[in-house]
Amino acid sequence: MLPPLARETTTFSRIVAAIVFAFAFPALVLSQAMIWTDDATAFAQRAATAASAAITALPFGAVLGWPYVFCAACAWACLHQFGRHHRSLAAIIGAATGVAVAIKLIGLQAADVALLWPLSAVLGLLTGLGVWQIAYGRRQRSSAPRKASLA
Repeated sequence: MLPPLARETTTFSRIVAAIVFAFAFPALVLSQAMIWTDDATAFAQRAATAASAAITALPFGAVLGWPYVFCAACAWACLHQFGRHHRSLAAIIGAATGVAVAIKLIGLQAADVALLWPLSAVLGLLTGLGVWQIAYGRRQRSSAPRKASLA
């Protein structure tokens, strides 16, 4: 078991971890979903493409996803400032961000529309909940330090 100081995290480290998660998780899942649902390629080619896409999705997620993560982070910062950082609001902000990404991707005609709407909304919802869990959930679950007994 870790000592109490090692179990505690700073606000800055939780914010950084949440932002990294907000960039990485959707980019990885969306790229893998687009690769594995492509019927035009053979299984072996999809497997190789999926492996390389796991590496290239992260920079593309950061380059293409920063406006969405920035807007969601600003909305979340406002909610946090007013003490309204609830799990349900994180889910709503995440889902709205996912829908905004779907609208942009459909405008670019980058993927199948029937798959993109629900996938992006669910992916945004899961990302919002994941960010909330990183920022607020883990520190609520950590146990309080025990007082040492003198006997």
